[in-house]
Amino acid sequence: MKYIYILLTVMILVGCKENNKEMEAFTKLEEARNYVTESFDEKEEILMISDELNDAMGMNMAIIGDEILKKGYMPKGFEQKEGYRIYKYERE
Repeated sequence: MKYIYILLTVMILVGCKENNKEMEAFTKLEEARNYVTESFDEKEEILMISDELNDAMGMNMAIIGDEILKKGYMPKGFEQKEGYRIYKYERE
């Protein structure tokens, strides 16, 4: 029983680390840019952008993408969710 408790505790702690990466989808350009410049430091990163920030011309993502490229990240795809996209990035 003790081992099961330890295993569950470890699994919860590992899961909590991943959950710390979860965030609300950004709805403001400056908040997304600031997050990228201040928080992107892992080998793989994600960025959640609301559909309202994903404008038809792509200007907002071009501005955000410029900051991402400056930090050495390359796009790794995205997932469309209801009301937002999860953009994935990685660097070597």
